[in-house]
Amino acid sequence: MTNSNVLIFLSLFFFFTSFASSSSYNATHKCSPQQALDLLLFKQKMSSINNSNEYLDSKCGWLGSRYHPIMMNWNKNTDCCKWDGVTCNHYTCDIIGIDLSCGMLQGTIHPNTTLFHLPRLQTLNLAYNDFTASQIPHEFGRSSNSLTHLDLSECWFTGEVSVEIFFLPKLIFLDLSSNDGLQIQPNVFNNLLQNFTHLRELSMVGVDIGWVLPTYLNISSSLQSLDLSSTGLQGKLPNNIFNLQYLEKLHLSDNIEITGPFPKVNTSYNIPLKSLDLSIANLSGEIPESLGHLKSLNYLALSSCSLVGSLPKTLVNLMHLTTLDLSFNKLNGTLPSLLFTLPLLENVFLYDNMFSGGLPLELFSCRSLKILSLWGNKFDGNINKGSNPLSSIQLANLTYLDLSNNNFTGLWDLNILLSGLPNLETLSLSYSGLIVTNNNSFSHVNPELRYLYLASCNLTVFPESLRAMKNLQRLDLSYNNIQGRIPDWAQEIGGNRLLFLDLSNNFITGLPKFRWDGLNFLYLESNQIQGPFPPSICNMRNLEVLDISNNSFSGVIPQCLGNISVSIQNLNVKSNQIQGPFPLSICNMSLLSSLELSNNSFDGVLPECLGNISSSISMVDIGNNNFHGIIPNVYEECGQLQGLILNGNRLQGEIPSSLAKCQSLMALDLGNNQLNGTFPRWLGNLPELQVLVLKSNRLHGPIETPSTVKNAFPSMKVLVLSHNYFVGLLPRKYLQNFIAMKNTEKDSTKPKYLNMGGGGGGGGGSGDLDFPKISVDYIIVDFSNNIFEGAIHGVIGSLTSLIVLDLSNNMLTGPIPSDLGNLSQIESLDLSSNQLTGEIPGRVADLTFLEFLNLSQNHLVGRIPSGSQFNTFEASSFGGNLELCGLPLPKKCEHPQETETQLEVDGDGESGFTWRVVMMGYGCGTLLGLVMGYVMLSTGRPMWFNAIADVGERMIRTRRRYVYIGK
Repeated sequence: MTNSNVLIFLSLFFFFTSFASSSSYNATHKCSPQQALDLLLFKQKMSSINNSNEYLDSKCGWLGSRYHPIMMNWNKNTDCCKWDGVTCNHYTCDIIGIDLSCGMLQGTIHPNTTLFHLPRLQTLNLAYNDFTASQIPHEFGRSSNSLTHLDLSECWFTGEVSVEIFFLPKLIFLDLSSNDGLQIQPNVFNNLLQNFTHLRELSMVGVDIGWVLPTYLNISSSLQSLDLSSTGLQGKLPNNIFNLQYLEKLHLSDNIEITGPFPKVNTSYNIPLKSLDLSIANLSGEIPESLGHLKSLNYLALSSCSLVGSLPKTLVNLMHLTTLDLSFNKLNGTLPSLLFTLPLLENVFLYDNMFSGGLPLELFSCRSLKILSLWGNKFDGNINKGSNPLSSIQLANLTYLDLSNNNFTGLWDLNILLSGLPNLETLSLSYSGLIVTNNNSFSHVNPELRYLYLASCNLTVFPESLRAMKNLQRLDLSYNNIQGRIPDWAQEIGGNRLLFLDLSNNFITGLPKFRWDGLNFLYLESNQIQGPFPPSICNMRNLEVLDISNNSFSGVIPQCLGNISVSIQNLNVKSNQIQGPFPLSICNMSLLSSLELSNNSFDGVLPECLGNISSSISMVDIGNNNFHGIIPNVYEECGQLQGLILNGNRLQGEIPSSLAKCQSLMALDLGNNQLNGTFPRWLGNLPELQVLVLKSNRLHGPIETPSTVKNAFPSMKVLVLSHNYFVGLLPRKYLQNFIAMKNTEKDSTKPKYLNMGGGGGGGGGSGDLDFPKISVDYIIVDFSNNIFEGAIHGVIGSLTSLIVLDLSNNMLTGPIPSDLGNLSQIESLDLSSNQLTGEIPGRVADLTFLEFLNLSQNHLVGRIPSGSQFNTFEASSFGGNLELCGLPLPKKCEHPQETETQLEVDGDGESGFTWRVVMMGYGCGTLLGLVMGYVMLSTGRPMWFNAIADVGERMIRTRRRYVYIGK
């Protein structure tokens, strides 16, 4: 036997000997009884969550784990090394690892927990359990000198992290992320970064650190992964942030107080960084060309960073790049053609920027591309032309394509496009400018498509290729030119998988029998559909949103609508021809949040159950019907109710004081009814009330502020009390409390308007105005057509955001206060048909934005002052004042115009308000930013609430239509 053979023999002999010895050892040795007891005592302190937590269940599933009671098989009769989640040393049987993640644990981690008694413990994972209100015990830092991995993420820990946790000398991995109640003092965190010499991975997502970034970053050189997203970091990014020797992952996203320019990359280093995420930061400037030196990058996310300029050409150097997310910035220019030659590029998110020009030819042959999202840019040109025909697309791996909200031109045949994208799951061409055609040949192209959005694509028929899409879940064909009946075969689309269907704003006249029993969202509004309410809708037991508004449905709501009562959240049948009493089946809709029945022919008495439909109800609009009787009392807390619209009915009685329970109420419209009683002073206690419309009722008496109410109506923006029988003085104390009307800050962007139609003038004493276009941001006070008397308070001049002020058709006396000149944003002022005296204050003539003025039928005297807007008004604005003279009246003044000595009355003597003319710029603010067209209509449904409902719905539905693509 040679020497080499002898060595081989001896090696094998010792190997099998040791293996047999260890096998024999493990067969006779179990885990330490004391360690088993320690774990059983820990189990005894914990309780298992009885009901499955939907969030944790889905989160664990996303991580490839199972949310289950992991300690179920822990008992004293079995070897603890065989318990779920327990790992023992192969030779000594010491417990070295505990993984209880997703274990359905609930309770408190006490400082004396027996987990700290395990001397050889190396890894501890308690992630995705519920230790609500527990603090991380100091003893973690003394638990084991052997601990290398500690994962306490998403456990709902709270309180301040003690410095003791950083006494673990061998720690390699530390994850405290997604514990929103945790805090770490900046100095403690700074010591952590410097003293953990072996630490390789550190994640503290969502922990409150508030650390001010230093100019030079001094952290452990061993660190390979650092995630400090959503931790409140502040300051500029350090100059050396990309120069860390071993750092491969750097995520600092969602720290909006990170400022300054994007750091330049030191090109003299070989930088190992592979994943960089600085999204949602307040950076400035352009993306530097030096970014292309991060040649190891495979993931780059700079979304929502306020970046400007064009894409650096050096991006083509990132040969390992798989994901590029530059969305929600202000980037412009064209897309570099070489970007799509990167061999590993899979996911491109460039949406919501200002890119322009055509799409490069290279994009259509990027075989590795899986996700392409370019919506919300300014791309233009005909994609399907010249060297870019649809038939030549080579994107076989593409699963998501979104080109919506751009300026493309040309025709796209849906069949040809889909046949070239065999793996496509999501396609959105809505508002892209493209005209989508279909050869209407029955085709089985791309049966796996799940989400299809073709809003505003000039479709004239239902694309027959939809018939083959058996897995379709969302379909949006809104804002097209589809005419006639929906074809019967449309029922085959998606089978029972279809969840979302939007056919709104077309010219559809008829419906088939629906078979989409699994549908969650159905939008049919603004078509030409006639006939009775479709009873097949009653079979959609999962329906959450039903909108059939603005059609010609007739008849009554069938009782079978109660079949969807367990799921329905938004029900909108407004603007049809539906008759009959209030549908009692609605009262069983316990999840209902929005109910709109307005502009129909409902009649009868409102049922008592209306006051107790749902604890989650936020809007009720049953205006412009024929309901009569009293308004039902609110029996339960209505804390979610924000809008109650009952206008345009024949309701009687007093306004129920039970509405005082509705502390979230923002808009209350009871106008155009037959209500009586006095002004509901208790409404002043509603802190969020912004719109109050009581016009055209039979309310009477003075409007007095009760001594028990302080700061009444602090949020008020629209107050319309016209056409009632209120008497006494104008409510000065209320006017003083209208804080929301005193806000003079304005968005400097281009004014936005609601097109209200009609002419450009108003009649004296009408109480309702009519403008061809109304600013979106309307602030209104309308006390017209009552019996108010006394002086106009100068305090009205402090309501500097007022757009409309109407005090016409009352018995007001005294002069026009010059303080009205402080209303620098006012567009409509009507003081007609009163008994006002004195001269017109010159300051009123200086109001820059005044478009409508009516001072007629008073006792005003003297010369009509001249001003930029005053010079445009006709004689009818000043008629019926026999002692007024000067243009535009035919009566000439006898004395020369006084330039500096004209007497001006300051109302209550509350002068001293310094004002200046502000450039008009109305932005879209809160819910009530869309309110203010209402008083422009003398009858009918309030147009301001149409704006709220329609725009709000469209915003919500637009968000719903887009599928979130995770990073």
